[in-house]
Amino acid sequence: MKHRREIDGLRTVAVLPVLLSHAGLSLFAGGFVGVDIFFVISGYLITGIIVSELDEQRFSILRFYERRTRRLLPALFVVMAACLIAGWFLMSADAYQNLGQSVVATTLFSNNILLTITSGYWDMESQFKPLLHTWSLGVEEQYYIVVPLLLAGVHRYSRRHVPLAFAAIGVVSFALCLWSIRAHPVGNFYLLHTRAWELAAGGWAATIRSPESQRGSGTLSLLGLLMIAAAVFTLSEGSPSPSPAMLLPVAGTTLILLYCRAGLVHRLLSSAPMVGIGLISYSTYLWHQPLFAFLRIASSNPPATWQFVALIPVALALAWVSWRFVERPFRSRSMRFRTIAAVLAPSAFALLVLGAALHLRGGLPQRFDVAPDADRPATYKAYNMRVLEMKVDRFPPGARQRALVLGNSTGRDFVNMIREANALPGYAIVYRDDLDLCEGQRLSAGKRALVTAATLVVLVYDHKPRQTCDGRQLARDPNLQGKIVFIGPKDFGTNLNPYARLPLSERAAARVQLSNQALAASRLYRAITPAGLYVDVIAALSPDGRHMPIFDSQGRILSEDRVHVTRAGARFVGARVFRQPAWQQIIARDAERLD
Repeated sequence: MKHRREIDGLRTVAVLPVLLSHAGLSLFAGGFVGVDIFFVISGYLITGIIVSELDEQRFSILRFYERRTRRLLPALFVVMAACLIAGWFLMSADAYQNLGQSVVATTLFSNNILLTITSGYWDMESQFKPLLHTWSLGVEEQYYIVVPLLLAGVHRYSRRHVPLAFAAIGVVSFALCLWSIRAHPVGNFYLLHTRAWELAAGGWAATIRSPESQRGSGTLSLLGLLMIAAAVFTLSEGSPSPSPAMLLPVAGTTLILLYCRAGLVHRLLSSAPMVGIGLISYSTYLWHQPLFAFLRIASSNPPATWQFVALIPVALALAWVSWRFVERPFRSRSMRFRTIAAVLAPSAFALLVLGAALHLRGGLPQRFDVAPDADRPATYKAYNMRVLEMKVDRFPPGARQRALVLGNSTGRDFVNMIREANALPGYAIVYRDDLDLCEGQRLSAGKRALVTAATLVVLVYDHKPRQTCDGRQLARDPNLQGKIVFIGPKDFGTNLNPYARLPLSERAAARVQLSNQALAASRLYRAITPAGLYVDVIAALSPDGRHMPIFDSQGRILSEDRVHVTRAGARFVGARVFRQPAWQQIIARDAERLD
């Protein structure tokens, strides 16, 4: 396929909005569609090359994968190695363990599958994942395991049916996408079967006519560019993707690929700056996410937008170096593939071994000071979930003091605090995450019986501000009056990675600023709750109401994910929370009733 400078420029149209969107510029909130544009371009170019070789009866599947290896792996391996080095110095154990998992999955072109499997409540926030963006490489390479073979088979029996094959792939994939938007939103975003239609759109465009027979149209190419711009500037952050809205940038990209042969858009995309950035777009895409992620990881508070914007020239500079000294040499035919394999095969093996070691060794917590009797990293998840053993339908017979603890995972945190501090000796405790007091008389008979049987009801608020019923009304409910207490929210800032490097001697004095989310939650819940029944967790831990401790006196971390407590955190926080007047008064009142 003849090289087209305007396609290099189109890559710039794809990559710059991605960078600006990820930098947090609201004007470019829809810039994530740049990935969709890349998929269409990839489908067009690679399908065009394969079909051209099939037409000339010189297609080789081995040669095809050699080209993909030369194109993708060298720069990718360099970026992953850089992430491992930076992570050694900057990442906490939990985060470094997650990076190791991502390194293994990315090396095997399956990070999209890993992200689908692991995305959930306990998953580390995506903004702290340096290799998050490699999910798109997984989609592409999984597509190119199947499609070249399928294309060769269809071409062999009927060349004229090749476009129909791509149309069929596109229709089926788009239908799966429409179904998955609601049924499986995470898989819809990351997995091949709901993304294949975007690659197939490019493949269809490459096969409906030979490139030599395609005529230009300045009007249609301008329409295509406007469609892409409309998506970038009108879609909001968090919009479902892929979705019907993605038809706009996908169709716009297809129009440019088919008709941008002359005119204003052709001149724009073929200009030297656009082509220059387009040539380094792959390396730019590879470098931008690690730079942004490590900026967050290294910052105690969320970085400002201008800091991300300032990193864009850095990403471009690293991309040029990577393109000039890594991409170009490995893609050059002067470097024999035997030599390339001799470099890449041991590199891949080393990455797999290192990534697996980080996973198995818990992110190597020994890189920093380890506090005595500290739990292994990430065990706080199982510690929190074990409380579900107490999710039963009734209190044990004969129990005189009966505590019902309600709430989501922060409610389980509170149960662990009760246990560690032995705050309710003699109480039978039942935990429920599915009993919403706001339902009132709509509660099932079994749930109402639990509430009635309890001598103490503990409602633990979430760490986020959520709409809920008025706590003052709940406190006046005859079934709850005199026995309900409300536990306020907590969190431990926005990023704890920098504090992992503190020496043990400095940890007890370390403080982190509360997140705006926790402060908003605290304001909301205090406003709707009787003051005498509200246990203020933040006040119990923070004299100024804005800064929270991070470690206990022995240097053991209180929370690894900034919300849920570790075992040491349950002891530390519980010991302070249970001294709060509201808690003491409600416990004393419960004891008086029994007397």
